[in-house]
Amino acid sequence: MSAHTPSTSPAVRAPRADGQSTRQSIIEAAGQLFAERGYAETTSKEICARARTNIAAVNYHFGGRDGLYLHLLREVHQHMMGREALARLAQADLPPEEKLSRFLAALVHGIIDDTGWHTRLWAREVLSPSPLLNQILREESLPKFQSLSQILAELTGLPVGDPALTRCVLSVVAPCLLLLVVGREVETPVQSLYAQPAASLHAHLLSFALAAMGVKQGKSAAENPG
Repeated sequence: MSAHTPSTSPAVRAPRADGQSTRQSIIEAAGQLFAERGYAETTSKEICARARTNIAAVNYHFGGRDGLYLHLLREVHQHMMGREALARLAQADLPPEEKLSRFLAALVHGIIDDTGWHTRLWAREVLSPSPLLNQILREESLPKFQSLSQILAELTGLPVGDPALTRCVLSVVAPCLLLLVVGREVETPVQSLYAQPAASLHAHLLSFALAAMGVKQGKSAAENPG
């Protein structure tokens, strides 16, 4: 009887490092190209050429160009403040002013400190919508609108669903949306704001939002009757 060499159980296969590297290369290449050219003018072939990978890689990792673009749009929202993070903030045991401050800080820093493709991609999507915009609005923007409404309802005492509360949400996010859409490269009257520290702009926008809602800093709705 021949000698038997004990066999060992096969190791659990870890995700291939080269596969993860390829996936990340595609994300970065696609983010840059979509931000530069937009959804309609960017092809999978161009993305893979910039990522230096086979054209089949987009289908393999993302199920196609639309799946890749949706992934990028979701990543943009995570880059600012994801819907889960904002929902947790809305439910946190914190003063509502602090919740609003943290939301604005994440948004302002995401815009002012961003030197990559995230904000430029979202700005292009807003100005020239793709067929996928409605889906990402339902998945990401609407839940975030609801969470911010909850924070501002707590801050102002206005009931959720009140048109006045919707106007408050608009007042809070509109300056940030303007900065996001205009961009730092365009010569406009607000271009100098991108060179200011994000913390300074955050403090100003917070004070502005609170004043617009008739809330004194350091006070909640219970301390601001009427």
